[in-house]
Amino acid sequence: MKFIAHKNNKRIWRIMMCVLIFNFQFSIFNLLTSCKTESRLGQYSSIYKECPSVIYVAPLNDLSMRRAVRTTEDSLYNASLNIAAKQLFLTASDPLVHNGYYLPGPLASAQLAATEQRTGKQLRNNDISDLKNDLGIDAVLFITLHSWKQTSNTWTVEVEYVLRSAVSGNELLHVSVNAMKMLSTDFKGNPLPLPEDKAFAERYGCDLETAQRCRLVETLNQYVLRDLPSGNRARQHTTERYIPSHPEFFNLRILNDGSVQMLKTELYE
Repeated sequence: MKFIAHKNNKRIWRIMMCVLIFNFQFSIFNLLTSCKTESRLGQYSSIYKECPSVIYVAPLNDLSMRRAVRTTEDSLYNASLNIAAKQLFLTASDPLVHNGYYLPGPLASAQLAATEQRTGKQLRNNDISDLKNDLGIDAVLFITLHSWKQTSNTWTVEVEYVLRSAVSGNELLHVSVNAMKMLSTDFKGNPLPLPEDKAFAERYGCDLETAQRCRLVETLNQYVLRDLPSGNRARQHTTERYIPSHPEFFNLRILNDGSVQMLKTELYE
């Protein structure tokens, strides 16, 4: 009798494990389909086809509005946006290098930007094969800062990323993001700067508001550009191609600890 009872318990335990595994797999399937995720191979098929190695980051296209200067506060606000825009441009290189891409050096990039007679719009829409033929550049990354918005204690920045091939002229990446960050406040509603914000402000000699904006766009660059496939010479270039990737349009929230939470996928407005 004890043997039969033990055997029955074992059978029940196996059935329960099968049910748990099925529920787990079903939950994962629902999560992936609800987020409309796609593998890197599907999302970045053009990158896997062309395998660019050298990427040039074009000068930032800043379309965000500035205030009409009537007070000192207006001047400080505009200066804060200018510094954050510069930080958005300067920190775009780090995640690309981390993923195994080669970038022209700072002096070469500055010289190219100074001598390039075509506008950013022309570079995005016209033939740029001369960059490949003359300079060995495989693709050009265009970053457009569309706007800054502030409601209560939440900042939202809208940024668009386009990676265009200098070989085929095709878009290898086109992502639009609304990134928001809620600022911590005290019981009176005044912003509470994090230790990281203070350290950034001290290191670069800026105010805390500017430091918070800079850290926001830097985190955004890391999140978007680190999602690109690794360079074709990296060991993980082939093995990571079935990892889920980001969608083309999404909203995200950057938490105080620097982590990122994707909210939902919807059309960029």
